[in-house]
Amino acid sequence: MTNVPQSRAAGARIDHASLSAKVDEVVGTLNHPAVPRRRTSAETTAPIEGFIRGAVSLVRCPDGLIVPRRFSTAQLKTLDKLGRSHRAEATAGVCIDLVTNGNQVSFDCRVVRDLDRDHPLLRAVMRGVGNIGDPADGMVDGIDLVVVGGNAYTAPAVTGRVDFVFDNPTHATVEVRAYLPYIMSVAVGNLATNGSLEPAPARGYLLVLGDSISQGFVAGSPSLTYPVRVAQTLDLDLLNQAIAGYVFDAATLKGMGRLRKYPPTAIIVAYGTNDWDHKDSAKHISKDADAYLDFLARAFPEVPTYVLSPLWRADEDEPRPCGHDLAWMGEMLSDLCRHHPLMTFVDGYHSIPRNPVMLSDRVLHPGPVAAAIVAGELVSAIDGKRAPSSWEGQRSAPVVTDRQGTDAERPAGPVAAVDAQIKTRPGAPGRQDEFDTLVRIMWRLRQEDGCPWDKVQTHDSIAKDLVEEAYEVADAIDQHDGVHLTEELGDVLEQVALHAQIGADEGSFDMHDVVRGINEKLVRRHPHVFGDLTASDTNEVLDIWDDVKRDEGKEGKRPEGLLDSVPTSLPALMQCEKISKRAARAGFEWESVNEVWKQVASERKEYEQEAPGSKERELEFGDMLFAIVNVARHEGIDAEQALVESNRKFRRRWARVEALAHEQGRDVRDLSTVEQNELWERAKAEEKRA
Repeated sequence: MTNVPQSRAAGARIDHASLSAKVDEVVGTLNHPAVPRRRTSAETTAPIEGFIRGAVSLVRCPDGLIVPRRFSTAQLKTLDKLGRSHRAEATAGVCIDLVTNGNQVSFDCRVVRDLDRDHPLLRAVMRGVGNIGDPADGMVDGIDLVVVGGNAYTAPAVTGRVDFVFDNPTHATVEVRAYLPYIMSVAVGNLATNGSLEPAPARGYLLVLGDSISQGFVAGSPSLTYPVRVAQTLDLDLLNQAIAGYVFDAATLKGMGRLRKYPPTAIIVAYGTNDWDHKDSAKHISKDADAYLDFLARAFPEVPTYVLSPLWRADEDEPRPCGHDLAWMGEMLSDLCRHHPLMTFVDGYHSIPRNPVMLSDRVLHPGPVAAAIVAGELVSAIDGKRAPSSWEGQRSAPVVTDRQGTDAERPAGPVAAVDAQIKTRPGAPGRQDEFDTLVRIMWRLRQEDGCPWDKVQTHDSIAKDLVEEAYEVADAIDQHDGVHLTEELGDVLEQVALHAQIGADEGSFDMHDVVRGINEKLVRRHPHVFGDLTASDTNEVLDIWDDVKRDEGKEGKRPEGLLDSVPTSLPALMQCEKISKRAARAGFEWESVNEVWKQVASERKEYEQEAPGSKERELEFGDMLFAIVNVARHEGIDAEQALVESNRKFRRRWARVEALAHEQGRDVRDLSTVEQNELWERAKAEEKRA
């Protein structure tokens, strides 16, 4: 587990007899100011998007900075319909996670959504903890730099360059996390250190759902919120999808397709008091809570979920519309958790002392000490359920490119290294801005006020269109028409972009997934270019390709069959070619083309022995065609292309036959067979002379 100092550790248990001393201790470790420094020429820099954790999508702004989003576009659409999307813009839980042997970290910052200093809750916090300082000092919401196993430092979230200097006198290699504001929203970019600069190791992620308390309002600074503390202690990345002002409703969980594809290691649902405040029926609250937890159980059937009941609040004795107290909320949630084997109830109501000093606003939002206590309760519950090393190998939170962004995934290991090397080669292609434009245009066409045709299409409805466009590309290639080929390739790319946008709208995948997947596959399947293997000819390349394919994804799966990857939707002739090539590479092959011709003769004999019009005769005819295709393969002939050329030749000659008949004032259909053959031979002779 991550080694965090006791005063900052997620799950640190607080002695209730020395609360004031603990408050001073927590605040003391927090308030290491960010130290201004001189810029040096020895900096190591990198695009910041490869180091961002806790975001689902990244938006690239015109100034080149990145706005991390905790929600996918599909989720934001759902929240927008419910009037909650503006509450989801805060960068709560998002951090810049890096490994360095330096002692300085800096990056550009721009405030996108500032603190609302006139908000009643913020004013209440400032009255309650006014001794901490002004919000502009970063003491209510700012940017924290946490050295894993070391100290924490805080800087205000302001537009400009954010510079941190931290203790690392021996220049040891350390992991450093810069947590972004949990109430405000910022854009960041241009990461730099005065030492090495690598992304932190990939790890599983903790998904936290809840309201303003779970989002962190107002714990004192970003790294002191209880979700951050829990994630640090459990050595997980954090994806905080809590929403300030949230009322629990299963509808708000729609659009989670991307998270379902890459599920979290664990989920915390911190059920807040908004339902208690805003719903006038206990039955209504219970019904919504049941639907909410049931949705999670179905969406993440193998993920352990920890349901935290509402925390104590100072105004608990005031009458509520539902007529029940917070203790009832806990009893209700405890009963619901029993319906789901992987759900564990955690008693939040009894976790913190009933003392307003525990609450930043003196009413309901826990301060740093209370947040530490809550984190301790959750960590104890989680550690009591999980097996040792059960989270090893879990995937980090999925980060995808937003419609307005580009290159938002963190470096993908070998792909990033390969790309960096390729960029150093003379003449290597640069940015392809027109591709980003295409993705944005397709997104616009699918908007509610977009194109009536585009916005109603599905993968199924346009499946045949991609096939047709691919054939038109092949036709343009046959015609050796570069202008036509350019146009037809664009049409194919349009189909790819449309499928990717449909996937993005459904929350299952987007263009970034498509491109990333093929990048990874190309690097993985070309070890003779990007690795240590060598290949002297195409046959060796094909052998390497097949070997890599067989090694892909074998754990827990049936090994892929030799012919499994040949699409059954291909035209039969193309399928036949691919099938016979795969079998031949495995050693199932005739010794010579003469042996194949003998097979053709054998298949013809079997064909003639079957009754005309029978199913058996049809099957034998297919066997005869299969053998003929293998003759072409042995001769180095592309059977599909050969038949295409024959079809084209027949079309051309028949058109000439029709023209010759027209010159005689006759319709070709009125000619006898002998007359048609005469015109056919004439057309052939003219073609040969030409």
